[in-house]
Amino acid sequence: MKKYPFLILLALLCLVVSVSGCVSSGNETNNTTSHYSQNGISFDYPGTWNTANAVSNNSLAAVGDPKSVDNTTGEPQTFVLIQKSNATSSDLQTAYDANYASLFTNTSYQRVSEGNITVNGATALENVYTVNSTSGTAMQMQAVWLKENSDIYVILCGATQSDFNNQQDNFNMVINSFKVQ
Repeated sequence: MKKYPFLILLALLCLVVSVSGCVSSGNETNNTTSHYSQNGISFDYPGTWNTANAVSNNSLAAVGDPKSVDNTTGEPQTFVLIQKSNATSSDLQTAYDANYASLFTNTSYQRVSEGNITVNGATALENVYTVNSTSGTAMQMQAVWLKENSDIYVILCGATQSDFNNQQDNFNMVINSFKVQ
């Protein structure tokens, strides 16, 4: 008779373990990654994302989440764009300051935060701000400015304001793996 409580406990434990594998919080990121290596740069990005046409000036690469495509513009609303800055100053801080002194005179751009982060062991400058997209969607952007050799690079990460925090792991994957070849 004493075996039954042990068997019931064992069966209950097996049930709990098997059911726990079926529970999801919905915040997990896809563990697959893809690797971009062109135009003198390389980085990892989520495996469910696609490369996109980088059409802005000095763009080197763009990747985006195809599930976030805006029906009006046909462009992904969750993306990372990497540019080589055309700043006339070779000093990172000076180029960064000049860009945002101009950008924030436009009242549609609102600064959320700014600070320093480390990318590949070097100090980089970060600016997070909000703006409305061309279709009127509230977007949040994270721009990371860094200097490699004599060039200044900008990693611009963007998502809808409501989804921005959920995309941070994906953005960090790109930022933390970015390398100049």
